[in-house]
Amino acid sequence: METKYQTSFIPKKPVTMGSSRSNSMSLFLLISIIIFLVSIGLAGYVYLEKSLLIQKITADQKTIETNKTGLVSDSITIESLVELNSRTNVAKDLLAKHIAVSSVFNFLQQGTLTSVRFKDFSFSSLGKSDTGINKISIQMSGQAKDWETVASQADEFGKPEYKKIITEPKISNLSLNTNGSVSFTFTSFVSPDFLIYGNNINN
Repeated sequence: METKYQTSFIPKKPVTMGSSRSNSMSLFLLISIIIFLVSIGLAGYVYLEKSLLIQKITADQKTIETNKTGLVSDSITIESLVELNSRTNVAKDLLAKHIAVSSVFNFLQQGTLTSVRFKDFSFSSLGKSDTGINKISIQMSGQAKDWETVASQADEFGKPEYKKIITEPKISNLSLNTNGSVSFTFTSFVSPDFLIYGNNINN
Protein backbone atom coordinates (compact mmCIF):
# COMPACT_ATOMS: atom_id res chain seq x y z
CA MET A 1 0.00 0.00 0.00
CA GLU A 2 1.49 3.27 -1.08
CA THR A 3 1.85 6.13 1.37
CA LYS A 4 0.81 9.63 0.06
CA TYR A 5 2.38 12.84 1.30
CA GLN A 6 0.58 16.15 0.97
CA THR A 7 2.77 19.16 0.49
CA SER A 8 1.38 22.56 1.62
CA PHE A 9 2.76 25.86 0.20
CA ILE A 10 0.78 28.16 2.54
CA PRO A 11 3.27 30.08 4.61
CA LYS A 12 2.86 29.87 8.32
CA LYS A 13 3.81 33.63 8.79
CA PRO A 14 2.64 36.53 6.61
CA VAL A 15 5.21 37.91 4.20
CA THR A 16 6.00 41.60 5.11
CA MET A 17 8.72 42.45 2.56
CA GLY A 18 6.47 44.68 0.41
CA SER A 19 5.21 46.64 3.43
CA SER A 20 8.77 47.44 4.54
CA ARG A 21 9.62 48.85 1.14
CA SER A 22 6.49 50.98 1.16
CA ASN A 23 7.32 52.42 4.60
CA SER A 24 10.90 53.19 3.51
CA MET A 25 9.65 54.99 0.41
CA SER A 26 7.16 57.03 2.46
CA LEU A 27 9.85 58.11 4.96
CA PHE A 28 12.27 59.08 2.17
CA LEU A 29 9.53 61.05 0.42
CA LEU A 30 8.68 62.87 3.66
CA ILE A 31 12.31 63.77 4.29
CA SER A 32 12.65 64.97 0.70
CA ILE A 33 9.57 67.15 1.00
CA ILE A 34 10.85 68.65 4.27
CA ILE A 35 14.25 69.39 2.71
CA PHE A 36 12.55 70.95 -0.31
CA LEU A 37 10.34 73.14 1.84
CA VAL A 38 13.31 74.22 3.99
CA SER A 39 15.28 75.05 0.83
CA ILE A 40 12.40 77.16 -0.49
CA GLY A 41 12.15 78.92 2.87
CA LEU A 42 15.88 79.60 2.94
CA ALA A 43 15.80 80.85 -0.66
CA GLY A 44 12.92 83.20 0.20
CA TYR A 45 14.75 84.45 3.30
CA VAL A 46 17.91 85.10 1.31
CA TYR A 47 15.94 86.95 -1.39
CA LEU A 48 14.16 89.07 1.23
CA GLU A 49 17.44 89.90 2.98
CA LYS A 50 19.02 90.83 -0.34
CA SER A 51 16.11 93.15 -1.17
CA LEU A 52 16.32 94.82 2.23
CA LEU A 53 20.09 95.19 1.89
CA ILE A 54 19.74 96.78 -1.55
CA GLN A 55 17.15 99.21 -0.19
CA LYS A 56 19.43 100.11 2.73
CA ILE A 57 22.40 100.66 0.42
CA THR A 58 20.28 102.89 -1.83
CA ALA A 59 19.04 104.90 1.14
CA ASP A 60 22.61 105.24 2.49
CA GLN A 61 23.83 106.45 -0.91
CA LYS A 62 21.11 109.11 -0.99
CA THR A 63 22.07 110.18 2.55
CA ILE A 64 25.73 110.39 1.56
CA GLU A 65 24.90 112.50 -1.50
CA THR A 66 22.74 114.81 0.61
CA ASN A 67 25.47 115.16 3.23
CA LYS A 68 28.05 115.76 0.50
CA THR A 69 25.93 118.59 -0.90
CA GLY A 70 25.58 120.02 2.59
CA LEU A 71 29.34 119.80 3.17
CA VAL A 72 30.00 121.66 -0.09
CA SER A 73 27.52 124.35 0.97
CA ASP A 74 29.09 124.55 4.44
CA SER A 75 32.55 124.75 2.87
CA ILE A 76 31.46 127.73 0.74
CA THR A 77 29.94 129.38 3.81
CA ILE A 78 33.09 128.81 5.87
CA GLU A 79 35.27 130.26 3.09
CA SER A 80 33.01 133.31 2.91
CA LEU A 81 33.23 133.79 6.69
CA VAL A 82 37.02 133.41 6.64
CA GLU A 83 37.29 135.98 3.83
CA LEU A 84 34.94 138.35 5.68
CA ASN A 85 36.97 137.91 8.88
CA SER A 86 40.19 138.72 6.98
CA ARG A 87 38.64 141.87 5.52
CA THR A 88 37.38 142.88 8.96
CA ASN A 89 40.84 142.42 10.47
CA VAL A 90 42.41 144.50 7.69
CA ALA A 91 39.83 147.23 8.26
CA LYS A 92 40.54 147.16 12.01
CA ASP A 93 44.28 147.46 11.38
CA LEU A 94 43.77 150.40 9.02
CA LEU A 95 41.42 152.03 11.50
CA ALA A 96 43.90 151.51 14.33
CA LYS A 97 46.66 153.27 12.37
CA HIS A 98 44.59 156.02 10.76
CA ILE A 99 45.39 159.53 12.03
CA ALA A 100 42.47 161.96 12.32
CA VAL A 101 43.58 165.59 12.61
CA SER A 102 39.95 166.64 12.97
CA SER A 103 40.06 165.53 16.63
CA VAL A 104 42.65 168.27 17.28
CA PHE A 105 40.35 170.89 15.79
CA ASN A 106 37.50 169.64 17.98
CA PHE A 107 39.73 169.97 21.04
CA LEU A 108 40.84 173.49 20.09
CA GLN A 109 37.24 174.53 19.56
CA GLN A 110 36.40 173.27 23.03
CA GLY A 111 39.50 174.65 24.81
CA THR A 112 39.86 178.05 23.16
CA LEU A 113 38.43 181.03 25.06
CA THR A 114 35.89 183.24 23.31
CA SER A 115 38.24 186.25 23.42
CA VAL A 116 41.08 184.32 21.76
CA ARG A 117 41.49 183.35 18.11
CA PHE A 118 44.06 181.15 16.39
CA LYS A 119 45.40 181.10 12.83
CA ASP A 120 48.30 179.62 10.85
CA PHE A 121 47.83 176.08 12.16
CA SER A 122 50.70 173.63 11.47
CA PHE A 123 50.83 169.91 12.25
CA SER A 124 54.03 167.85 12.06
CA SER A 125 55.56 164.56 13.18
CA LEU A 126 58.94 164.71 14.84
CA GLY A 127 59.67 161.00 14.61
CA LYS A 128 59.67 158.46 17.42
CA SER A 129 60.56 159.46 20.94
CA ASP A 130 62.64 157.46 23.44
CA THR A 131 59.51 155.48 24.33
CA GLY A 132 59.01 154.45 20.70
CA ILE A 133 55.91 156.64 20.21
CA ASN A 134 55.70 159.22 17.44
CA LYS A 135 55.97 162.78 18.75
CA ILE A 136 53.41 164.95 16.98
CA SER A 137 53.50 168.71 17.43
CA ILE A 138 51.12 171.54 16.64
CA GLN A 139 51.96 175.22 16.29
CA MET A 140 49.58 178.13 15.91
CA SER A 141 49.66 181.90 15.85
CA GLY A 142 47.15 183.38 18.25
CA GLN A 143 45.70 186.73 19.24
CA ALA A 144 44.12 187.52 22.60
CA LYS A 145 42.12 190.51 23.85
CA ASP A 146 44.73 191.45 26.47
CA TRP A 147 47.49 190.08 28.72
CA GLU A 148 45.00 188.67 31.21
CA THR A 149 43.27 186.73 28.45
CA VAL A 150 46.61 185.21 27.36
CA ALA A 151 47.21 184.05 30.93
CA SER A 152 43.70 182.58 31.15
CA GLN A 153 44.24 180.71 27.88
CA ALA A 154 47.50 179.28 29.19
CA ASP A 155 45.69 178.10 32.33
CA GLU A 156 42.93 176.56 30.18
CA PHE A 157 45.34 174.44 28.14
CA GLY A 158 47.14 173.45 31.33
CA LYS A 159 44.09 171.78 32.90
CA PRO A 160 44.69 168.23 34.20
CA GLU A 161 41.92 166.74 32.01
CA TYR A 162 43.78 167.92 28.91
CA LYS A 163 47.04 166.15 29.77
CA LYS A 164 45.87 163.04 27.90
CA ILE A 165 45.39 165.18 24.79
CA ILE A 166 48.29 167.66 24.78
CA THR A 167 51.60 167.80 26.62
CA GLU A 168 54.07 170.59 27.19
CA PRO A 169 51.75 173.44 26.11
CA LYS A 170 53.76 176.61 25.65
CA ILE A 171 52.91 180.21 24.81
CA SER A 172 55.77 182.32 23.45
CA ASN A 173 56.64 185.28 21.18
CA LEU A 174 54.31 187.61 23.02
CA SER A 175 53.84 191.07 21.45
CA LEU A 176 51.48 193.95 22.11
CA ASN A 177 49.51 195.22 19.13
CA THR A 178 48.55 198.82 18.52
CA ASN A 179 44.90 198.14 19.35
CA GLY A 180 45.81 196.72 22.74
CA SER A 181 45.46 193.06 21.77
CA VAL A 182 48.30 190.60 22.31
CA SER A 183 49.75 188.30 19.65
CA PHE A 184 51.47 185.07 20.65
CA THR A 185 52.60 181.66 19.43
CA PHE A 186 51.21 178.44 20.88
CA THR A 187 53.10 175.12 20.60
CA SER A 188 52.36 171.73 22.09
CA PHE A 189 52.74 167.99 21.59
CA VAL A 190 49.64 165.90 20.86
CA SER A 191 49.15 162.42 22.26
CA PRO A 192 49.25 159.84 19.39
CA ASP A 193 46.41 157.86 20.99
CA PHE A 194 44.20 160.94 20.81
CA LEU A 195 44.76 161.16 17.07
CA ILE A 196 43.78 157.54 16.34
CA TYR A 197 40.51 157.62 14.45
CA GLY A 198 39.20 154.42 16.07
CA ASN A 199 39.79 155.74 19.58
CA ASN A 200 37.79 158.87 18.84
CA ILE A 201 34.90 156.78 17.52
CA ASN A 202 34.87 154.64 20.67
CA ASN A 203 34.94 157.77 22.81
